[in-house]
Amino acid sequence: MAAVLSCIMPVYNGAEYLEKSVASVLDQNFAWFELILVDDGSTDGTPAICGEFARKDERVRVITQPNKGAAAARNAGIQAAQGRYITFVDADDVLLPKAFFQTVQAMENRDLDLVSFGFAFCSPNGRTEAVYPAFSAAGLEEFWPHFVDYYRANQFFSLCNKVYRTQLIKGLGLRLDESLRTGEDIQFNFAYFQNITKMEHLDAVLYEYWHHDATLTRAATLDNMETSQRVLRGVRAFLEQCGQADLYPKLAAAQLPWDAVSFFDLLTDSSKPYTLEERRAGLEKLFANDMWHTALMTQLEGREGLYHTYLRRAAAKKNAGMALLPLRIKGKR
Repeated sequence: MAAVLSCIMPVYNGAEYLEKSVASVLDQNFAWFELILVDDGSTDGTPAICGEFARKDERVRVITQPNKGAAAARNAGIQAAQGRYITFVDADDVLLPKAFFQTVQAMENRDLDLVSFGFAFCSPNGRTEAVYPAFSAAGLEEFWPHFVDYYRANQFFSLCNKVYRTQLIKGLGLRLDESLRTGEDIQFNFAYFQNITKMEHLDAVLYEYWHHDATLTRAATLDNMETSQRVLRGVRAFLEQCGQADLYPKLAAAQLPWDAVSFFDLLTDSSKPYTLEERRAGLEKLFANDMWHTALMTQLEGREGLYHTYLRRAAAKKNAGMALLPLRIKGKR
């Protein structure tokens, strides 16, 4: 039987975790899918692992390309997809049981253009679920009442907690922007959402994002501030295009303080592998932006303890050197 669902998994040097991720897909209790492994120029044992899975299971297809990045790998998978629907799984994450069955059943039975679902952030230190209440929406008009809270619940940012209609993606010529290192997934979702006629969100947790000790959190980069600003500009453009500009101030007021304090925490976290010079540059950029600084201070006010009181004072004075003094004492360079 031809594939109903195409699952696209970009892989780059993923030998350590790839087998567990692939097994979570192949063990689904829904048989009519294809798994497209896109080897993005790996230099470790990834090609051999991909080849072995393809040899053992006819549902597995392997695409090999020079290293171009995750966006290009996903685009190659989209081009090759033969199923009626498309979903994505990252090569170090885990798809939970019955995910394919539940999502494809919803797409088929209710003639949907999109299904999204809850997920969990996992690490060796714990697990945090990102869940939003279940709802269905006939087009964007019924989606707008959910938009701000759905966005704030991290449901918009991912490709991996959604099932898309292949015909709609290919008919619109949608591709991920390969020039972007971050934020290309939400840009893709904005373009797709503008064209849906019916969607449904499931409150079930069906996917696990894994942050391993050996890797940095994907969001933890020194260009977080620029990325956040670009994403918020994209949000504003999306809402203006859809005639919903009035929603932007509420979303920005809720999102910006979280973005600001996340960037501040990244720069003052001793476990991150950044130099003091890099941290200082980031803090000075954060403090120099009045809107971001104001948002940061609203978040820092609720933190207790001597250390947080000290950091709050440093931030209030916009003094990067003062904020980094605890790291200097620890011997950071």
